[in-house]
Amino acid sequence: MPGSLHLLPGLWHPKHAFTVLELIVTLTIVGIVAAITVPRISSVNTQNKVQRAANALQSEVQQAFAIAGRNRRPVKFLWNSSALEVRVTDRTEATIYRKTGLGPGSEMGLAASDVTIYPTALTVFPNGIASDTLFMKVSKSGFSKTIRVSKSGMTRVQ
Repeated sequence: MPGSLHLLPGLWHPKHAFTVLELIVTLTIVGIVAAITVPRISSVNTQNKVQRAANALQSEVQQAFAIAGRNRRPVKFLWNSSALEVRVTDRTEATIYRKTGLGPGSEMGLAASDVTIYPTALTVFPNGIASDTLFMKVSKSGFSKTIRVSKSGMTRVQ
């Protein structure tokens, strides 16, 4: 009988499935690796958000100086803490040249307590001098970046 050949003792039969023990061991190893890597990935994502936000703030300040020089008119760098938004406008705030959000709707996803900017309004004159120095700090979950801007537009990120 050709159909009963597989019932003969001593013949090798290949396995077509995993045993329950193999599945349990594999899932345990995958679970341990995931438990180790997930907190690290979360930490790296938070650090990247802080770095991107600091870079965005530094870029906006530099753009304010560039726009003031190009247009030969004073511009304002404004921080709106309730909207978590930085705007670069003309002096009357009628024209918005640039707008960057740092809040939950943006890729940074920061809260109001994560960002400190002082003063909240800075006027940049066409000669490249600002009305005051600027201090900006972005911090979240133990990661922090500080941006200091001099009256002449020199920025330093720490």
